[in-house]
Amino acid sequence: YDQREKAQRDYEWAISGAREEGREEGREEGREEGREEGREEGREEGKLAGQIQLLEQLLGEAPTGDGELLPQGIDALTKRMSDLQKRLRDRES
Repeated sequence: YDQREKAQRDYEWAISGAREEGREEGREEGREEGREEGREEGREEGKLAGQIQLLEQLLGEAPTGDGELLPQGIDALTKRMSDLQKRLRDRES
């Protein structure tokens, strides 16, 4: 009986350890995926900011600084770029 109890406890301990190890591996994978997504999003925001600054220069305006553009996020930057592109097209017509 004692050996069976010990075997059951050992089994439960091993399962518990395996679960914790799996959770930790999952957390690490999630962190790495998050870092990669953040890097990609940062690159995209940087490209948009550069395009906005170029469009502003083409329109004869002072380019907006990175510190003001980058915190706005991709959606706001995309809209701003579209507005500037429209203004440039309208000016050329």
